[in-house]
Amino acid sequence: MTARIVLAVRESQYIEPLLHYLHHSEYGELLRITAFSRLDAFMEFMTGGELPDAVAADPSFIEAWLVKGRSTVPWAVLSEGGELSNGRDLAGGRHIAKYQALPSLLEAILQLSDLKRVRTAALPKEPTLLLGVVSASGGSGKTTVALNMAKQLGAIGLSVFYLNLESVDSSGFILRMPGSHVPGLERLLYELKAGGTEPKGGRAKPKWGDYVFRHDSLRCDAFRPVENFKEMLQMSRQDTLELLEGLAGAGSYDVVIVDTGAIEEERAQAVLNRCGILLWVLKSEQVSIRKTERWIGYMASPHSGMQPEVMDKNRFVMNGSTGAESEAPPTAALPLDAVLPYIPSWGLQHYGELCLSSPQFTEGVQQLCRAIVEPELPGVFTGIPV
Repeated sequence: MTARIVLAVRESQYIEPLLHYLHHSEYGELLRITAFSRLDAFMEFMTGGELPDAVAADPSFIEAWLVKGRSTVPWAVLSEGGELSNGRDLAGGRHIAKYQALPSLLEAILQLSDLKRVRTAALPKEPTLLLGVVSASGGSGKTTVALNMAKQLGAIGLSVFYLNLESVDSSGFILRMPGSHVPGLERLLYELKAGGTEPKGGRAKPKWGDYVFRHDSLRCDAFRPVENFKEMLQMSRQDTLELLEGLAGAGSYDVVIVDTGAIEEERAQAVLNRCGILLWVLKSEQVSIRKTERWIGYMASPHSGMQPEVMDKNRFVMNGSTGAESEAPPTAALPLDAVLPYIPSWGLQHYGELCLSSPQFTEGVQQLCRAIVEPELPGVFTGIPV
């Protein structure tokens, strides 16, 4: 199990180098840090339903939190000179030197948590799982499913990347994008196409961490949505394959969730060929079911150009089910791995992040993740048998 830590400091510039080191060091498998530089955002998170395993924060953040009486989580004050902000002691916590060598700092933070990191210690490092979320028809709720999966997998301590390959990134209608000054996917695509070369003539590998930002609400990394519509329209199958290979080979992520657009697009075709799991999102309608069956039949045919093993990658989830008898039933050709419920409140005008906070939907997504991710990354849900 990976320790889930909240870090809260006044200086935003303190956070970035620490997280960069974390993601590229051995501690990346031991710690998942959610960082805050604003007191209101920190307090909102800490008074929510998902408490971390430990908190390391500046004195002002700790004091404000303890006023609310939420002291059941292990915590430490990040101390610059041994003095607290108002000169008084805070009983029950530890003191960690705020400025010290990063390995020592992360080791001290790690010791705050008593969790046994079973998977990291007992399992060999699994390769990055590329999980493509696809649909044969529009309006299936594919992006909602993909975002909820990213959140749930991040919540159990996996290192997750959410990659949106839609021509128009619809995740922006659900999420509030955090401010970020990183170059993003547009710059990365440019570098992949026209990047420099190494002395022997090979293409220089991009530093993937320079192009991503952290989605604290999802507990995963992502690219900022592409603003130049033309960039996505011109993104070829080869561009997509190179992007997927780069993310898989970066060694920073357990799972990359790839949210696709129309299935006939080159980007989606690259996902069908490269991803280890293809999750088909269906609606409980005859049209959605029939279209999915047609695509599955096409992929199985010799003239499709698909590799024979692609059929073993397919998984199926029915989204938006009301349980009514009038709903179209699944067929033998589309064996369902999970059924996700219809949530009436999502029909409201400003549904936004409601899509990420429905207990009923979350439970269904957790069951889906167990069904399709656990066989690929054994032990992430069940632990290691003794």
